[in-house]
Amino acid sequence: MGYARALAAHRVPEMAETPNREDLPMCNYKPFVLALSLLAAFAFPAFGQEHGYRLPDVDLHKPIIWGATCEGPDGIGLKFGGEDQTSDDGCGHTQILKDGKWVDLHAKLQSGNPMLSKQAEFAKMARVAQNIGTIARRLFLDGKSFRSRGSHGVPAPQTLEEAASTRDGIKQLQRLDDMVGGLLQLWRHSVAPVNAKEAGQISETLAKLLEWAQNFSELSPTEIDESSSLHISFEKIAESLDCEPAPRALSPIVYEPKSKCFFLFGGDHCDYLTNDTWVFDPANSAWMRREPPSAPPARANHTLKTTGDGKIVLSGGYTYTSTTDYMGGQYANLNDGDWTYDVEKNTWSGGKGVPANDRVYRTGPFLPGHFFQGPKPNADEFAAKLAALPANTWLYTAPPQLPKMNRDWGSAVIDPDHDLILRFSGGHCAHGGTDVLQFHLATNRWELPFPVEFPLGQLYSNTSYPQGWNLNHRPWVTGHTYQSYGYDPALRKMLFVGQTKYAYAWDPEVADWTERFEKPEGMVYDSCYYTLTVCNSSRGLVCWTHDGDVYHFDAARKEWKRIDVHGEKLPGSEVDNSTVAYDSRRDRLLFVRKGYGDANTFNGEVHSLNLKTGEVMKLTPGRSAAAAKIPYLSQLRYDPQHDLLLVGATLPPDATGLRRTPAYDCAGNRWVSLKIGGDDPSGTVGRNVSLGMMYDAKRKLFWAVDTNSKVFVLRLDPATADLRPL
Repeated sequence: MGYARALAAHRVPEMAETPNREDLPMCNYKPFVLALSLLAAFAFPAFGQEHGYRLPDVDLHKPIIWGATCEGPDGIGLKFGGEDQTSDDGCGHTQILKDGKWVDLHAKLQSGNPMLSKQAEFAKMARVAQNIGTIARRLFLDGKSFRSRGSHGVPAPQTLEEAASTRDGIKQLQRLDDMVGGLLQLWRHSVAPVNAKEAGQISETLAKLLEWAQNFSELSPTEIDESSSLHISFEKIAESLDCEPAPRALSPIVYEPKSKCFFLFGGDHCDYLTNDTWVFDPANSAWMRREPPSAPPARANHTLKTTGDGKIVLSGGYTYTSTTDYMGGQYANLNDGDWTYDVEKNTWSGGKGVPANDRVYRTGPFLPGHFFQGPKPNADEFAAKLAALPANTWLYTAPPQLPKMNRDWGSAVIDPDHDLILRFSGGHCAHGGTDVLQFHLATNRWELPFPVEFPLGQLYSNTSYPQGWNLNHRPWVTGHTYQSYGYDPALRKMLFVGQTKYAYAWDPEVADWTERFEKPEGMVYDSCYYTLTVCNSSRGLVCWTHDGDVYHFDAARKEWKRIDVHGEKLPGSEVDNSTVAYDSRRDRLLFVRKGYGDANTFNGEVHSLNLKTGEVMKLTPGRSAAAAKIPYLSQLRYDPQHDLLLVGATLPPDATGLRRTPAYDCAGNRWVSLKIGGDDPSGTVGRNVSLGMMYDAKRKLFWAVDTNSKVFVLRLDPATADLRPL
């Protein structure tokens, strides 16, 4: 059990045709996109293995994508699977063809499920186990240590003071204690299994739970990984008791005439592949999971054909490659011949079978456990390293493990409540998953919260990522994220506003997406992630639009409200060429902007919005003409200690070859420059469009993250940085 499962290399021929499926990827690449695909697949082989491929895109204007449809005789038919971009859970549920119309059957199936309450209990156990793993992972990466209490195996600190130097750390230890005990309590009150097969499955999971709890002596990567296995075990039991198969994509359906039933096998959950076998009886409108002794390996995008004599033939399909190459092919065909399912005997034949109802995940840096590698996280060591930082010198912190696949065209934000950097970037020619990377400021360690999932066929596209919730109740990254997310201290969550209709909330407490809120009309427009620009303020999170409007998020009401302004006309935000920052000394927002493209230069103007009065003023700083040399305006961050707005870019080199760093002097209303050296995160040309820069008020440091998730830190001291007018 667990995430780590080796994937075999497979030769990659052309994709097999699959009839009777809606929105399956077909070879509809435009020539340029196809050329890029071929370049990625053949110029950059995955892990030295044979080539993987990329799935073509689908029509995102259809509500349900990646689903399956099969019509049988006499006007019967079945639809199931895929992602529903318009629903509240993101899943394509069961539909049947009745009197020539498709009818949604999910609510009826749920109400008629005798195992509904039991299914809910095991689903709750899965969530609790997942939260236990999340907290344990967080505490480990924060450098905490434990010793067993010896009661029910709940981890306990040697002393609370030794284990957690902060009140939040003590709180998390207590939560971990309560959750492990609560999970055992839930188990003791669960109802009896309904059959022998289920009894064995539940008993096995119970044995694992008890063994894990009793042997939990010290928080370690192994024990955290075992908590992930428990989560999966409970989730599988819950799925087996549900009224329909678990959500999946690219999973074909076939009608078998002898049994007069529809059959489904496997599919892609976007983070894992499965190999379960389900039957739908149209006469009784009911699903049932079959329990064959073994099954073909997990896969998706395969074909199912009936022979007419009670047998079904499975061919082809893909598995994952886990490549980290630039725009690499994430899928490889399974060329393991034909498999035959005997409906009456409930057996699969045709090759070496594997356990049924299994899962296959991506491997390596696509799994949370990868980031436990290296020395044990040590907060004291890293604190000493930060204390020894020389002033005005960027330092690359060299985390032991870096997330793989580039994360371009985004930013990064500080979460002061959990002492994290949050980074949700990618899209276009970069990582396109739903995961928010969390960097632990205390120990210099990256955290991947859950196995990576990718949008089928839309990966590496520019503007065509799916909307709404996905199969795991998470939003996909947009074509880019730029500055469309920020941390709201009142909500204690990060809000992402780049999707068209909703703002989505990431909760670091559970390390997952938890809720969404409708956006007002002024924040809803096509490809809004390009220009919606957020930052924190005394009003909570604020958002600047391309029309020059400013909204703030009311955390108590969980809604966005437009800020009434007067005075000067506030310009609108511009992709790649603008930002907004909060001046906490004066309770005002500062806006900078230039026209798009290198042909337009910055005029040095700064607009301010007084958050108490709503007045907008156009400031004309000193040395504005010289500000035309600033190459990048998307990363200006306020340093309240020195009352400076530091620019995340450098000027053209001077006579000595030095690239000085520009800044805005808030008190003097002038543009200045500073001599800052070291491992400059803005790069050799002075502009890094994938840079995320932020100010850490707790440590009084600047941090920066680049496209490859390298982390840089700076201790700024203007008094010794040769500050001079720009």
